[in-house]
Amino acid sequence: MRVSASRLGAMFGALALLGGCIGSYQVPPDNVRTVGGLTPNVEDKDAGLVGLASGFDIKTYKVIAVDKFPVTDPAIKDEDDRRKAAEMSTILQNELVRRLRATGLFSRVVNLSETEFRPGPEQTLRLEGVITRLGEGSQAARFMVGLYGGGAARAQAEMRFVDVQSRQPVLVTADRRRATVGLFGGDAKDHWKESFDDMAQTMQQQVEALH
Repeated sequence: MRVSASRLGAMFGALALLGGCIGSYQVPPDNVRTVGGLTPNVEDKDAGLVGLASGFDIKTYKVIAVDKFPVTDPAIKDEDDRRKAAEMSTILQNELVRRLRATGLFSRVVNLSETEFRPGPEQTLRLEGVITRLGEGSQAARFMVGLYGGGAARAQAEMRFVDVQSRQPVLVTADRRRATVGLFGGDAKDHWKESFDDMAQTMQQQVEALH
């Protein structure tokens, strides 16, 4: 398909107005893990893949503690990679805390990187997980052929809600995102941030739906 110079100019002008990125999009997760006998294997149009323990009722929980997700992508190899991974892990944790507080459904949402927390007698959830994919892709390829999927930045997070008292997972999810379009291809960090914001928003919507 041929695209005229005028259409390309209009497209990149719009990208500039949008700050350089056009939304991440969801793709099927890969190599999803089973945790505590629970596997995210049910397709959800918003959350990717989910798995729900029998009898789980989120309405009985009023406290949730959110942990920091380690990055386990084998592509993380040097100090610069580890620095970027740590930054993205913090961003995801903060977004999840913000979104869960925005639901108004919990009396307390604890950021475990900021607050020492000891569960009390009330039923408590712990949100933990891993970032299994954090790929920069190629900004040059995104600039040249990003509209057709080239050079995609990618991120995948696998999350689990764990009942603190029983230490058993009660809800697991796997969410994978790709991003290919941005001003001059878009910076990978901007694409990652957008992907993790989308994941946190999806988690908020899922929690609200379970209520």
